[in-house]
Amino acid sequence: MTFKTRLLEVEMNDAGQSSLRSQQEVELVPGQDREIWQSFDVTGAVPFYPAPGDSLFRFFVLPPPEADLTSEMVQGFADQFFAQNKIEHCRIDTSRNPFMHATPTEDCVMLLSGRAELVVDDGPPVELRPFDVIRQRGTNHSWVNLGPGAAVFISLMHGVAQR
Repeated sequence: MTFKTRLLEVEMNDAGQSSLRSQQEVELVPGQDREIWQSFDVTGAVPFYPAPGDSLFRFFVLPPPEADLTSEMVQGFADQFFAQNKIEHCRIDTSRNPFMHATPTEDCVMLLSGRAELVVDDGPPVELRPFDVIRQRGTNHSWVNLGPGAAVFISLMHGVAQR
C-alpha cells in the first residue's frame, strides 16, 4: 500500500507577490524514507541525519507488522537497515528493541496516520495517536508499528554537535 501527498512550492514572483511555483505528487512507500526538503546541497543519497546546523524534512512509513516474524528475523532487518543507511554507530543500546538508535539531532516527529508506539530507554512504550508530536534531542529511541496498516510519520531533524 502506498500513500500520495503533494509538495507545493511557493515563491515571490517578479512583481513581489507570492505565487505557486510548482506542485508535484509524492508517493510514500512503506519501509522507505521520502525526503521533502533539506537545507544543504546533496550529491547522491540524502544522509540519514543532517550535519550540525543543517536541517532535513522527511516522511517515513513503517510497514504493517507481520505476525510470522521471529525475533531473529527482526534483528536481521534492523542490522540491514543500519548498514544500508551507514548508521551502525547510532546504535547505542538495542536491548529494548533492535531498531533503537540515537542521532546527533533535535527532532520534531509527528504520527500522521496509523497506530504506533515510541520506545525509549526508561519506562513503558508510549502508544501514539495521529497528530501526536514528539520532540527529542539525541535520545535513544525506536518507533514500532502496532498495525494493522502502515504508520505514516513526518519529521524535521536539525543537526547538532554531538554531546
